[in-house]
Amino acid sequence: LRLARSGTVLGAAAVSSYGLRRNDATCASYTGGKISKLREEEFPLTIHHHGKAKVRVLKVRHNSDGGVEGGEKHSVSEFTVHTKLFSPEYAKVFTGEDNDSLVATDTQKNTVYVIAKRTAAESPEQFGLDLAKHFLRTYPVLTAAEVEVEECLWERASVDGQPHDHAFTKVSPERACAVVRLARGAEELPHVKSSIRGMTVLKTTQSGFSDYLKDSYTLLPDTDDRCLATELSAEWTFNGRCVDYSKARAEVRAKLLKGIFGPSHQGVFSVSLQATIYDAACLALSAVPELESINISTPNIHYLPTGQLLERLKVVKPGETVRDVFIPTSEPSGTIFCEVKR
Repeated sequence: LRLARSGTVLGAAAVSSYGLRRNDATCASYTGGKISKLREEEFPLTIHHHGKAKVRVLKVRHNSDGGVEGGEKHSVSEFTVHTKLFSPEYAKVFTGEDNDSLVATDTQKNTVYVIAKRTAAESPEQFGLDLAKHFLRTYPVLTAAEVEVEECLWERASVDGQPHDHAFTKVSPERACAVVRLARGAEELPHVKSSIRGMTVLKTTQSGFSDYLKDSYTLLPDTDDRCLATELSAEWTFNGRCVDYSKARAEVRAKLLKGIFGPSHQGVFSVSLQATIYDAACLALSAVPELESINISTPNIHYLPTGQLLERLKVVKPGETVRDVFIPTSEPSGTIFCEVKR
């Protein structure tokens, strides 16, 4: 390899440090004699990985003991998978035009369907773990595998008041997600990050906002009764204990809803969305000992009061509070975020 600046030829050790292991003749043969690179100068490759994105798979589980009259009772999971594979050996693919030992992205795509067939694929976390373990077990060249799994949620349909054995309706836009990273030599210590995305919630009272800083730019009036709505996303990590991921997810979701809504009949008052999501995060950490941390993001969905509008239209009396008609708007929106650790 000849560098343009110095005009010197690198020795074998230097070439190896760049991940370039084929000589010029081999590269020419590999490319069929075609020109395959235009650079005249080499720079260090600092980060690299490759994978397959947006691999979609539907898993149908056939449970013979749950259906009526001896029939099957099905359950389903629909996943979108993004794989990433890591190996220092793959530097040569970028810098040396050498694809030897590369696990092709098409191979990664096909593996998703194979592992879906071989396993129950019951949660994003476990499916991601099963995929990551397969990659490390099958390809010794890899030093780590990362798998992101997003689940599109389906719930069992009911017909004539009875749960259907094999019919479902989609829950939208909420998704259940997980990112699993597994490193060689630490296969029993996976790094798992679970999340909920797009959980849209609304409560129509028991929310206020007042006593904030006011200056010449402030137009928002204090209120002790407003709609509170947000498209909530939450992400949590684990402390290494043995985890039932599906059970943990269900408990986290239940505590988030409890923290926002409160008990079914009287609810709980929200002084601010900030205070409410901190309270919900603490409930989740208390309920699931395996959690190490949780963060919550809540962009506002505003439902604006119509009192002034209806007053100008002479539909309501001057100063009358309107509590039943609101104008939905999502832009611009406040963005509230917090992270809470054990």
